[in-house]
Amino acid sequence: MTNADLVWNRAALENGGASPRGGDKALAALLLAHGLVMNGGVRHACSSLDPEELQAAASGYRFFGFEEIAALLERSTSSEESEFDDDGAVDSLDQDYAVTIPDDGVILARFNAVFAASPTVFSPL
Repeated sequence: MTNADLVWNRAALENGGASPRGGDKALAALLLAHGLVMNGGVRHACSSLDPEELQAAASGYRFFGFEEIAALLERSTSSEESEFDDDGAVDSLDQDYAVTIPDDGVILARFNAVFAASPTVFSPL
């Protein structure tokens, strides 16, 4: 396993570890939200996360350069609930997410690029 793999696993399995740095926190929050999106969609993720977790997720997406996803999460949570009674609106959120992040590999590639360029934003192993 590479150091990047170990940092990824620490974020996914240990919420960033015992002494997380900014990169660890951002990755852990992003992965939590992404898992919920993959499980049940954007609205599911937004309704499952508490406000602090949702803010951390948006910050995590921004940290890794996914500004459009951070904005999507914020738009989803600030919209009127009745707007999302329509399945088409919910599908639109999920489609918008999938345009930017069609699969886990997109996040992994972005993480690997950030880790290679700035490993000190992550706690040492």
